[in-house]
Amino acid sequence: MTMPQLREHTLAELSRIKVRYFVVEARNKPFYPILVVRYSGIYAYGSAGNNDAQYMYAMASAGVAAFAPWGLIHDCSELRYDWGDRLDSVFGAGLDDLEGGLALVVGPACEEAIRTLLLGLNSSKPLDSLGWVFRDLAAAWEFVSAR
Repeated sequence: MTMPQLREHTLAELSRIKVRYFVVEARNKPFYPILVVRYSGIYAYGSAGNNDAQYMYAMASAGVAAFAPWGLIHDCSELRYDWGDRLDSVFGAGLDDLEGGLALVVGPACEEAIRTLLLGLNSSKPLDSLGWVFRDLAAAWEFVSAR
């Protein structure tokens, strides 16, 4: 029996989103690393963004596996996101491997769409009501550090 020819793939084929990793220690907790996963670029609209979500989830999971952080911050402050129902899956990446907290940072190009994704399209509640979503990295770091 002849095996079919292998087709090589890379994770980068899934998305144009850029992912960068940063590690910072928790406040007053030496040796308690917090991983910041920063996403930048344009998340494709609607179901066209499914590959973006899949890629972001894979990259966040890889970061958690590689850096073994105590806490995790998803930094979407440089991400443009308008609509797509799979982005919320990204925020669960690596949760089972974390001992500390989790936070999310939003920016002006994604805040309202993430608010409706997490709270519902017809909700008037602010993102602040979730308690783990912030508009700046320092506030997210303080939150995760305090866990």
